[in-house]
Amino acid sequence: MNNQRSIRLRELLGSGEILVAPACHDALSASLIEQTGFQAAFVSGAALTNCSLGVSDIGVTSYGEYRSVLQNILNATSVPILVDVDTGYGGILPIMRMVDEYEQMGISAIQIEDQVFPKRCAFFGVGVVTEQEMCQRVEAASKARRDPNFLIIARTDAAKSLGFNEALRRVRAYYEAGADMVFTSMPQTEEEMAALQELSIPKCVSVVEGTITENYTPQDFQKMGFSLVKYPQTLIRGIIRTQVDLLKQLKMTGKTDGAKLCTQSERADWTHLNRFTDFEDRILSES
Repeated sequence: MNNQRSIRLRELLGSGEILVAPACHDALSASLIEQTGFQAAFVSGAALTNCSLGVSDIGVTSYGEYRSVLQNILNATSVPILVDVDTGYGGILPIMRMVDEYEQMGISAIQIEDQVFPKRCAFFGVGVVTEQEMCQRVEAASKARRDPNFLIIARTDAAKSLGFNEALRRVRAYYEAGADMVFTSMPQTEEEMAALQELSIPKCVSVVEGTITENYTPQDFQKMGFSLVKYPQTLIRGIIRTQVDLLKQLKMTGKTDGAKLCTQSERADWTHLNRFTDFEDRILSES
């Protein structure tokens, strides 16, 4: 199996320049990420749940619901797609199936976490499984892959309940179990950020607006030894705020004047209208 996107992801991560991956939640957001110049996109499980079901990230989205959205995202893009797979959808065998199918679909990387199943957004309070169980998840994902370029990111949410030092110890164990990269969620202080800097294994970080991570730029993270920075909430929170404000204005005034809307022409350009109409015109002219 030779996934060109996975090969490209490995090249980007090995370039010495930090890779910036905003989070998408559907084909349009993924396409816009690529069109604005980013070289990879991260599929946020929380954002996907928010948009698909209109509910919070509380572990209710099924594997099948993810699959159809991911296929649309792949069809709309050419950059590497990294996917948040939560806890792996239920056990060792579901992880094996997921890795096998995601490889075949063209996904380049997964991020799997040590929360209990069913999971929920870490900001809502979480429980974690034992280190042994998470190592089994990582080992299952690692041994199930056939493409050596398929990237496995192991995430720990242990800091909130067990302390940051335990979280750091865990990610080292997850790396030894077969993860290619690790992610320690929810650092709270400058001291914890410094501890992450000292972590001498491949690592990534997430910028969550409203937390300490928003104080750092991608270049700052690069100097700290990170090779990947994700922005898991940026687009979805921006979309919610924009839509709520616009709807409130429409409800109160009956007008949308002054609202920040793209033009009809811009919408057509961002959604590739000419690609389809030009194809149609060519076929009809040749018939």
